[in-house]
Amino acid sequence: MTGEIDAATCMVAQVELIEASLSALDAQLDEVALRPGFAELLRWCRARDIPFTIVSDGVDHFIHRILKRHDIDDVTVIANRLVSVGNNRWTLEHPWRQADCVGRSGVCKCAVVAAKRDDQATVFVGDGRSDFCVAARPDILFATGRLQRFCVERGLSFLPFDDFANVQTALEALAEKQLARLI
Repeated sequence: MTGEIDAATCMVAQVELIEASLSALDAQLDEVALRPGFAELLRWCRARDIPFTIVSDGVDHFIHRILKRHDIDDVTVIANRLVSVGNNRWTLEHPWRQADCVGRSGVCKCAVVAAKRDDQATVFVGDGRSDFCVAARPDILFATGRLQRFCVERGLSFLPFDDFANVQTALEALAEKQLARLI
């Protein structure tokens, strides 16, 4: 990214290139797999009453469609909104955009993390550029891909992960440690 346009504008331009019916979009989305361990981590969190939210600078319909195919239809998703403009054409709305977003994204992840309850620890799992600005804010950060390289370059603390099974294993270990401190 050279900075000539912001990430939100770039996403709108990309989505506006799509010329396809909703059913054609859905057929493409039905080919996308979840990252391994996602469904299991979600079940683990739910069994412990741990709130679980997907915060993405991606597209809400895409995320919901992929989740639905895996029988997951009740997760809170904060993402850019896909909107039909007719004739198999699409655009994006940014209901989570903030004018002062450091990442210049359609979804200001910093604002989402900042809005959490003070009595809750924040665990953030990320892999890309839209996660850079929020990387120093969560209590626990899991990073892979571009986000991991970003954290290493800046000396930010993180736990590496390859899939969500790694995340769950690390959270289980942290929970055990916390419990041991309480006893």
